Amino acid sequence: MRDAMVDTNRPDEPEGPDLLALLGSRLCHDLVNPIGAIGNGLELLEMAEDDGKEEMKLIRASLDAAMARIRFFRLAFGAGQDDAMLPARDVRDTLDAMYAETRTRVLWRDDADRPRAEVRLACLALNCIEVATPWGAKVEVIRNEAAWVCHVDAKRLRIDATLWESLGRGKLPQDLKGAEVQFGILARASRRLRRPVSVSADETHLSLIV
Repeated sequence: MRDAMVDTNRPDEPEGPDLLALLGSRLCHDLVNPIGAIGNGLELLEMAEDDGKEEMKLIRASLDAAMARIRFFRLAFGAGQDDAMLPARDVRDTLDAMYAETRTRVLWRDDADRPRAEVRLACLALNCIEVATPWGAKVEVIRNEAAWVCHVDAKRLRIDATLWESLGRGKLPQDLKGAEVQFGILARASRRLRRPVSVSADETHLSLIV
């Protein structure tokens, strides 16, 4: 096998934010709350004078939230063979658990098993949508012949134009936050797969096609 040579000065890959470091920050931030709640529940359980059923409910709910996040992170950020097929039921179950205790309802309208690379795009898109829907929303994920289509309905949206433009031909902001790292990862993944991204939004509706 020939040695692979990497050109660190390729003009089509300009320097930008450190997505790997930002991803690490994102994962730690999202997992610290449910894991911290588990710790608090264990402390209460140790001090409880009754049967501890309420404390066990807290621990179980926090553990379920942490496990749901981890399963979702594996779909959105995990490594694996791009052509490995993922069952639609597993994806739907993961999303149901992920958003169970949130104000957002995600409806996965696809019954076909899909390659991991395809599911990754959809999950990254949902992760981007989270940034625009801090007050909750209804999100429908549909698969047509060529792309994922995400329809978002909310009472109000928070749209950062710079972030959403970066999914197309715009540059990623240098001050990208860990909570926004999915925009950079989705932009690179969609370009690698030659999948154009289309976004339209107003005050209460957002449409994302990838």
